[in-house]
Amino acid sequence: MNAIIRAIGLLALTWFLQVMIFRFGIFSNGWLVICFHIYGLILLPLDLPKASYLIIGAVTGAFLDVVILTGGLHMAAGTFVGLMIPRWSELITPRDGFIKGHTINVSDDGWGRFIGLSTLITFSYMFVLFAVEGFKLSLIPSSSAKALCSSVLNIILFSIAQGLFGQKPKTKGPKVSAYPWS
Repeated sequence: MNAIIRAIGLLALTWFLQVMIFRFGIFSNGWLVICFHIYGLILLPLDLPKASYLIIGAVTGAFLDVVILTGGLHMAAGTFVGLMIPRWSELITPRDGFIKGHTINVSDDGWGRFIGLSTLITFSYMFVLFAVEGFKLSLIPSSSAKALCSSVLNIILFSIAQGLFGQKPKTKGPKVSAYPWS
């Protein structure tokens, strides 16, 4: 239960940062879009029921649509990502599985798993966002290119945030110091 409350708090924080700071993070004529709230979706526990991912993604996108007036684009993308998170997390699950309430982080899972899951979630979110925005089959190649460019930018941001604010690795063994006061 503690992991769920922590994850919802982080999702609310990343949503708030998206609205207040990264709202106007659109560069290169719309080819690079910052969607920092996806980081909160990535940090959800990996053992939630499948329907809860769908609801959390839809509500997060709907709140974002209401605040920044995007007309349902983020809700569509959040709902799709909520549908896909259980499938993407199955791809990175180790053979013996994760412990209950596990969230993906670099100190426990390594950079490979973190960036792998971040790439899958971010690219699928950005692709749906750009594909629904264009709403033509002829725009799918440009939607894919925009999604790829924006995903790379967002994954760099998520990696920086994970390196700065993620869980710190646990020390192995006792701390022995030559100084008696430490």
